[in-house]
Amino acid sequence: MSQNRAKKQIERKRSMDDRKKKAWIYTRIDAPEDSHGTLKKQYEQLDTYGEQLRVEIAGSSSDMGETAGLERPGLDLFLEAKDSRGIEVLLVLDSSRISRDKELVTDFLLRMRQCGIEVCSPLEGIISAAG
Repeated sequence: MSQNRAKKQIERKRSMDDRKKKAWIYTRIDAPEDSHGTLKKQYEQLDTYGEQLRVEIAGSSSDMGETAGLERPGLDLFLEAKDSRGIEVLLVLDSSRISRDKELVTDFLLRMRQCGIEVCSPLEGIISAAG
């Protein structure tokens, strides 16, 4: 192998290693309105966490109010955008932002793992489901 070719392969690998993963910020509160600015605080905390993880924030969404199941406009927006935007990391404050129902959280986490998406929290680290 020529030195030039080897050098190009090393440079290509280095640029792949330097590439930041794309992340999505998802915030959620149970209250029907955000009178205390909680969503903004969650977003700021997750944005800072994203900087620490050295990810590129490629989008964000949020939801308010209690809902049964996982059908929510903000979560749906993430699910629709994850493939087209190449999302590799979902940032949430904690697993209860996905759902307080442990079975729903487990199902969601398994689905994300199948899609190659890590779910990360500043409070819980990488959130994963056994399965």
